[in-house]
Amino acid sequence: MEIRGGRLTSALLLVFVTLLGSNLAHADVTGSILGVVRDRSQAVLTGAHVVVTNAQTNYSQETTSAADGSYRILALPVGNYKLTATAPGFGPFTATDIVLKVNDQLHFDITLQVGSVQQEVSVEADAVQVESETTQLGDVVDSKKMLALPLNGRSYLDLLGLQAGVVPVTSGSIQQDRPVSGYIGSPGNLSVNGQRETSNAFLVNGGDVSEGRNLGAGLVPNLDSVEEFRLITNSFDAEYGKFSGSVMNAITKSGTNHIHGDVFEFLRNDKFDGTNYFDQSKAELRRNQFGFAIGGPLWKNRIFWFTDYQGTRQVTGASTGQVQLPTLDQRSGVFSASDFLDGDGNPLTPGVQGNNWAQVLSNRLGYTVTNGEPYYVQGCTNNSQCVFPNAIVPTPFAAPAVGILPYIPLPNIPGTVDQFSDNSQKNRVRDDK
Repeated sequence: MEIRGGRLTSALLLVFVTLLGSNLAHADVTGSILGVVRDRSQAVLTGAHVVVTNAQTNYSQETTSAADGSYRILALPVGNYKLTATAPGFGPFTATDIVLKVNDQLHFDITLQVGSVQQEVSVEADAVQVESETTQLGDVVDSKKMLALPLNGRSYLDLLGLQAGVVPVTSGSIQQDRPVSGYIGSPGNLSVNGQRETSNAFLVNGGDVSEGRNLGAGLVPNLDSVEEFRLITNSFDAEYGKFSGSVMNAITKSGTNHIHGDVFEFLRNDKFDGTNYFDQSKAELRRNQFGFAIGGPLWKNRIFWFTDYQGTRQVTGASTGQVQLPTLDQRSGVFSASDFLDGDGNPLTPGVQGNNWAQVLSNRLGYTVTNGEPYYVQGCTNNSQCVFPNAIVPTPFAAPAVGILPYIPLPNIPGTVDQFSDNSQKNRVRDDK
């Protein structure tokens, strides 16, 4: 009985792990190099030994060509590679500067020359390497390009709008729920090839980091820690099947055989900015984004380390724009005829509604007010024509409203429309990642 129970437990555990693994499947964060080995006459060569070596970490993989001369080396980390090929009776072949990017299936054919091991053929890979193995359409942006551009907020997501077929977010109702990504920069919502702004996938090192609410980017790594990112805009592989817009796959940096890194400080200050046309003064802005990124070898050619940090401190003055407030005359109960009219020149209300309300007004004002009597009409000068002659509201009647006037600021812009603007409110952001 115990044995059966153990077998049942093991079976259930195996099923659970299988299902869990399928849910946690990550997208590919590596690349592949493949091709065909031939001799000078273009006949295929079987059994050729092919080795690819990462120039930064000395990591290598090897294989031999199949009966049809083909070779395939999979799951290579992105980076710069050297490829060597050897076969009995042929001189060695070496190719350098093979740049492998995320999701690449790079086709690289090899031609060996008849000769001895002392005779070697060396080539430098073309600067433009054609992707011929997949139908995916997309572009790769590397760290050099990202760091060369002055990105406001240091978010690589701002570069997505530069790709073909991409339109930045247009919806004013987009909500963000990215507590770990910081609040500076774009949330990544964009329309790709006419699809909705919530139809995109955001991956970091192959893991899904999309927001739960609007499917923007829930995690935006430190810009100096990103090696490259690829925006796939069409003809996705099956691993990306549930998205109709685009797939953004970012790869972070890793350590190499050499210590490398940088420190940075990104500053914005209202002292460097102009005043908004509609504001009376400049809104306060103090933004500091600072940090570092550094990596190196722990055990040369075998174990590497990389770490980074970015801190964001920001204080902003939230501008109110231009706001309508009571004028100085209105604060004293003196209104104009237009205050009681709508845009078409008609009374705002048909007049006093109900006998009970008419009785309340009569008691407050000290003279008789009847049901249906207008509050004010053009040319009204006495209380027999309207409730408020000359468009003046007596102070005793307005007493409840007068109590809130100390909490309403005075106008600071001339005129009677939109005569107030302020940026005294402050918003503060503190983010560490």
